[in-house]
Amino acid sequence: MKRKIAALGLSALLFCVALPSGAETVDRVVAIINDSIITLSELNAATTVAIERLGVKGAGDKRKVEEVRATILDTLIEQRLVRQAADRAGIEVSEREIDNSIDDVKKQNNITQEQLLLALAQSGLTQKEYREQLKEQIRQVKFINKEFRSKISVQDEDIEDYYRQNLREFGGAAMYRMNMIFLPSTDEKSMEERLVLVQAGLERSEDFRQLASHYSEGPSPSLGGDLGYLKSGEMEFWIEDAVKGLQTGQASPVIRRPEGVYFIQLTDFKAAEAKPLSEVRALIQDRIFKKIMDERFSFWLSEVKRSAHLEIRM
Repeated sequence: MKRKIAALGLSALLFCVALPSGAETVDRVVAIINDSIITLSELNAATTVAIERLGVKGAGDKRKVEEVRATILDTLIEQRLVRQAADRAGIEVSEREIDNSIDDVKKQNNITQEQLLLALAQSGLTQKEYREQLKEQIRQVKFINKEFRSKISVQDEDIEDYYRQNLREFGGAAMYRMNMIFLPSTDEKSMEERLVLVQAGLERSEDFRQLASHYSEGPSPSLGGDLGYLKSGEMEFWIEDAVKGLQTGQASPVIRRPEGVYFIQLTDFKAAEAKPLSEVRALIQDRIFKKIMDERFSFWLSEVKRSAHLEIRM
């Protein structure tokens, strides 16, 4: 749970915490951050939203709720520290930027203006309050972009090193082509009789495809039970387990399943090949960039916390 909520750290600055109207009422101060405060009503509202968004079950469990509340308080403190830093940096947000952000919200959620207003009303927010929240979030994101994003450069050698060290991650799937013989267990006596004939034929090195055409009730018996090419990870586990131990042209021992018995023959194998660097370069660059961004922001935040005047009154 803590790990899941902790993920709200930096990303919490990028979404709107829907606080009910009147959440700013100072009923009791629970935290002082330099010259700013967080009230109990604000913390309670944010905790409720977090529980709903995270899908926490058993919201009535006091221990779980308090765990969420403590993490959300940390998040609110971090947001205030970033807000204060944005104030000092003189970051401004235009009305056009807020309008564009609202348009993005409607597009991403495929909703109309009327549906957005209804959702706000159900959350206890006025349109003005919502715009103020968006304005603050945009301002904080602009501050983070200015202070961190613009100063990060991912070098080609870093991308190449990551690619070499994680080649297996960028590999495709191995491909197996197989023939199958299936004898159903609906008539057990008949199944056992045909099983003896198939096994005897395989022991005499008879053609697997011919045996399939004579005895199999599985896929494509007229084509020798050909299953075509199947990707590793996209077939039944017991089939993959069986075929992985075969050489090309080799047939498996009998495989007994509740529905009947199977024989599998491997006819071709294509090993997985790593995707070329050109195809995954952008993905790797994004991963490295995010890692650097998170590390720098976390370090900055820890330093700001260390030097700030923080007072918790829980």
